[in-house]
Amino acid sequence: MDELNAPSVVCLGFFDGVHKGHLSLLRAAADIARDKGLIVCAHTFDRAPGEKDFALTTLSERETLLKAAGADRVAVSAFNEDMRRMSGDVFFRGIVLGSLNASHVVCGDDHRFGYRGGWGVKELETLCREAGVGLTVCPPVALLDGTRVSSTAIRKAILAGDAALAEEMLGRPLSPKLRELTNKK
Repeated sequence: MDELNAPSVVCLGFFDGVHKGHLSLLRAAADIARDKGLIVCAHTFDRAPGEKDFALTTLSERETLLKAAGADRVAVSAFNEDMRRMSGDVFFRGIVLGSLNASHVVCGDDHRFGYRGGWGVKELETLCREAGVGLTVCPPVALLDGTRVSSTAIRKAILAGDAALAEEMLGRPLSPKLRELTNKK
């Protein structure tokens, strides 16, 4: 991963799908970046930190979608054994502050990081406060019927054959590969 020289607003997440919830993070980051004269950096991994039934996007698709949604840079960390075992504070200090030069961090209310996802928003608040870094925690995004938008919910909709629901949560049409999965129901 290339280091950023310019101070940034870092969006944290895996961003599989780059769905409506992820877009709300990027909008918040863009607003902060514009106000403070910073760049927006979305941080992701080359593969999912946890086991997933299937990926909603490839890394290349994710990078394209994140940039189209307002990320000036997409930083990709290899999810290797060192990363898997990295504690939350080492991740924050080494990657978020060190490599990504964060002046502000944006994440969702359910964001987890560090070894086995053992660190969450509460710990992130402490780390940011101690480092003098701003933090914005975005609330969940829900559809009109109250369904919380998430990559997991999109996967469930696809597996249930509900392409319309999956597309509503994504905010765009399904890729041919994902549409094929909905047709198997």
